Amino acid sequence: MRAYLDAHPEFEGIAVGAFVFNPDGKLLLVQRAAHDSLPLLWEIPGGACDFEDESLLHAVARELWEESGLCTKSIDALVGKGLVFFTRRGHRMCKYSFMTEVEGYDVELDPNEHQAYLWVTEEEARAGKCGDVEFKYTFKEQQLAVYEAFGLKNGKHE
Repeated sequence: MRAYLDAHPEFEGIAVGAFVFNPDGKLLLVQRAAHDSLPLLWEIPGGACDFEDESLLHAVARELWEESGLCTKSIDALVGKGLVFFTRRGHRMCKYSFMTEVEGYDVELDPNEHQAYLWVTEEEARAGKCGDVEFKYTFKEQQLAVYEAFGLKNGKHE
């Protein structure tokens, strides 16, 4: 990761995300903890790459495990392009998100980072409502990436 950042001085860090669909075709969304940045907003599992990560793909698998307890089986397509954003400390980051297959679907959240999760259909993702739960995404770009992931999953393009 250090080599990547050295080659891309415009970024102070790299983040990754995992689009995980269950056998029913529903996407995993996680709600950020109330005490964390972007409190109570929803996103896909992911986080910052560590310098020790051998690659973006290793970072995806590590972050998915840390945040959801899910074990990565395979990492497939990159969804969209890198999403540039700023942290609460003003660091410029780029986030890359991937379609990710997992070995099981029993989610165990890290309460320091997330407090709830949902498996949503495409219609629910677009409506921002799953059952009685209304949700808002961390960023508009995260919302659009969710739509794009459903498009890839269903063989459609946004």
